[in-house]
Amino acid sequence: GANTSQIIDVYINTIKVMREIDPSDRLLETVAEPVRSYLRGRADTIRCIITSLTDEEAGGDLYEELRRQDARPLEQAELDSDDEEEAPNFDWKPAPSITKVQRGTFGLDSRGNGGDILSMLVSIYGSKELFVNEYRIMLADKLLANLDFNTDKEVHTLELLKLRFGEMSMRQCEIMIKDTDDSKRIVSNIHSILKPKTKPLSAMSRPTGAEDKATPVDAIIVSHIFWPALQKEPLKHHPRIQAQLDQFSQEYAKLKNPRRLVWLNQLGTVQLELDVVEEGLDGVPVIETKEFSCSPLLATLISHFEDKEEWTSKELSNETSIAEHIIQSRMNYWINNRVIKASDAGDDTIVYELGSREYWLTAEVDPYSGAGSMMDEDGSEGAVSAGAQEEEEMEAYESYICGMLTTFGQLPLDQIHNKLKTFVAGSDHKYNKTARQLGAFLQHLCKQERLECGPDGMYKLVKKY
Repeated sequence: GANTSQIIDVYINTIKVMREIDPSDRLLETVAEPVRSYLRGRADTIRCIITSLTDEEAGGDLYEELRRQDARPLEQAELDSDDEEEAPNFDWKPAPSITKVQRGTFGLDSRGNGGDILSMLVSIYGSKELFVNEYRIMLADKLLANLDFNTDKEVHTLELLKLRFGEMSMRQCEIMIKDTDDSKRIVSNIHSILKPKTKPLSAMSRPTGAEDKATPVDAIIVSHIFWPALQKEPLKHHPRIQAQLDQFSQEYAKLKNPRRLVWLNQLGTVQLELDVVEEGLDGVPVIETKEFSCSPLLATLISHFEDKEEWTSKELSNETSIAEHIIQSRMNYWINNRVIKASDAGDDTIVYELGSREYWLTAEVDPYSGAGSMMDEDGSEGAVSAGAQEEEEMEAYESYICGMLTTFGQLPLDQIHNKLKTFVAGSDHKYNKTARQLGAFLQHLCKQERLECGPDGMYKLVKKY
């Protein structure tokens, strides 16, 4: 089928064509409603819209839409144009209805005029908070992958989004960018202190003269309550990597006492230089020093081969506290880059060995010897944990649910859903879940024996004796 971005482009072009035919948008309302309903049901619609708004390469009409000089905030572009300063017009007559589709959900104002393209896309879901939250997640991934701490582009995009979505809605995103800028200054201070003391991290032998490179540890120090839920999966670093992190943490503690760093070990990028076999211009394999940018897990795995040249997948699992099947998957990255060779030892155990120069220059067989999959796994994933993000949001609603059940005794799903829309409206955690999502969360609370649901569908607190 068609990509979501293609469907959005068709929808935008439909808006333009229909407005040439009928500027009142009444015909558009009828024609476009099936497309809107279909887009609402696709999981990646919001992400595609935000990507098109903020990414110049993936943009187009939406990218230019955000940069319009005459653009209005979404609150003004939606159905809120009852201007008290205008004199009443007693000759006003309602336009004849040509559709039974409910008005007010399509981006039309009280005069029947259509909103701009962005407001009409937002009105598909009826809430701008969904779009703000998606941008926040995408911004977190961009900032954490930004190795030079350059936020100029993100600041410019954020200022444009503030004009459309409101300054308060983008407050958390503003703090995230500020964290990145502050981190740049802190890291620079720590580097100036550590540079005379440290030597660069090496996963393999480095060429002579590499010892005078800058301290290898950089860090983005985040105010975690303002960021989306980040991945917190455990990882035991190689001792040489951990020593560098500990040294950085000690200097940070001196600068920012009493604050302390808590490392998210699975996140980040490690830059390495390794000797690998590459095909020369004349077709003869040659040894070249190649730079790699990889995940901390991959850097830790390859660093262990500096201690000894042969490891089993089980041994690497014990050293890193990572499941063995994940180790086998991630090691494919180094195998495919002709750094490690592997063989099957039976019992689902794979033996990994550092390939010598002589081996790679003379090897004529598949270096993996058929053990496992040859899929190139570099372990690169988004920094934001989608599951943890949703769980964190739902947990914020739990106190509201317990409070209303304490007050009212028992309530059905639809009443809890409606009351959350009212009670959570002014809080930092905007309630933007569907009744189905809320129902799944209530069932989760029932399994944890915090709530109970009767045969009549009424939810109430579990009595604890």
